[in-house]
Amino acid sequence: MDECPCLIPDDDDNCIDCGKHIDMPEVAEPPSLGDIPGIVRLIESTAAHYEAMVRENTDPKNPARPRLRLVGGYFIRIPHKDLYKAILMPSYVSAKALGYRGTFERWTEMVYEAAPPVQASPNLL
Repeated sequence: MDECPCLIPDDDDNCIDCGKHIDMPEVAEPPSLGDIPGIVRLIESTAAHYEAMVRENTDPKNPARPRLRLVGGYFIRIPHKDLYKAILMPSYVSAKALGYRGTFERWTEMVYEAAPPVQASPNLL
């Protein structure tokens, strides 16, 4: 290559190798990414609430199953995923208000990834 590719400009927009002026493209203002620290704090608090809810809903004698509950005069096991909807959807709405642009499915994945491991079934979704 005999010709300089003029890739790296100096402070005056001249090539650092050959000194030729480089026409720099106009750069628009970057898009708003939202309140990233606020979204991270929301993920962490939702994950902590999620972990506490799993612990409360887990049967102490059989950690792989939900706890028996008395509902309408019947003992039933309420699956973890039914209880999680109560915390995940409001936190997703709050995240959207903070500027989160992802889907609800990705939000739940991030909350599950941030939560500490629990003794519950791995098929929580």
